[in-house]
Amino acid sequence: MSKAFEIDIPMKDRPMAVMIKQREEAETANVFDIYYCDELCGCIFKNENNVWIYEPHAHAALLLDDGQIQHLGKGIADQAYNS
Repeated sequence: MSKAFEIDIPMKDRPMAVMIKQREEAETANVFDIYYCDELCGCIFKNENNVWIYEPHAHAALLLDDGQIQHLGKGIADQAYNS
């Protein structure tokens, strides 16, 4: 069973809540899908240099800057690996 949880991403006006779901397949267990308003917007994973990488889906991507991506990655690490 995959883990699913919500994370708030800091934005200019107010935080934006996204749903994070960990993938179930063993080879992609460290990849997390990002949903906003119940629509898949992309995925995020940590590379070999411990940097979080966001891969948006072209049709419904979120526009996130580096700081927001790293904030999202930290939130994922806190909830997925430390809970």
